[in-house]
Amino acid sequence: MTNHQLALNEYVSLYENLNEEDLVQLERFFTSNAHFKDPFNEVYGLDKIRHIFEHMFNTLDSPVFRVDESVLSNDIAYIKWQFNAQLKSKHIILVGLSRVVFNEQGLVSEHIDYWDASEQVYMKLPILGAFLRFIQRQASAH
Repeated sequence: MTNHQLALNEYVSLYENLNEEDLVQLERFFTSNAHFKDPFNEVYGLDKIRHIFEHMFNTLDSPVFRVDESVLSNDIAYIKWQFNAQLKSKHIILVGLSRVVFNEQGLVSEHIDYWDASEQVYMKLPILGAFLRFIQRQASAH
């Protein structure tokens, strides 16, 4: 039987210490046909997951994940994290939660990120953000 807690600890360590050189080792953590989803991407397969991370490193400066909490129930983990990076000298902070499913060998078969792209990204854009803030004010009970 796989020690999913050990697999979770190693997965959290991967994220907290992730650098571009680590991308060649992703097969140590993901199944070959793993499912990965976030608000901008949905892919199946290790090569496509690796491509998402390569794009992150090519687009952003100094991307860093900090894991604040992780909880494991059988083969499913929930990980609360904060992501910090620079995009064209603008600091980005995203806070999210990931649902991670481990297979019997302790490899990730599914990783789904939940975070609010509207509040944390779109609302900060000049034109679109102003429009979304207007809609938010109209819909608010306050």
